[in-house]
Amino acid sequence: MKDKKNIFLALSIISFIMLLIAIFVSFDKIDAFGMHFSIIWIPVWTLTILLPIFNFAEIILERNHISKRIVVALIFNIINMFFIIRHFGFEFFPE
Repeated sequence: MKDKKNIFLALSIISFIMLLIAIFVSFDKIDAFGMHFSIIWIPVWTLTILLPIFNFAEIILERNHISKRIVVALIFNIINMFFIIRHFGFEFFPE
């Protein structure tokens, strides 16, 4: 179980670093899903969407022994989500 927690934490940190790189460095652009974006955004979006689900599942399955590594990984994922929302300028409540 410790290996899984370390993997989740490492992937969360890698996702955070990739997000910062994607925001500040420009890469080759592609057209997909009706949007024009860099290639690096594909793994960033995938990790940002899937890792919180896995972290919540780990917290639910190990209710008696919640690890600090899982909580830190979840915090990194939430920070990633806020940065992505801010970068792309999503409007949740348009007028």
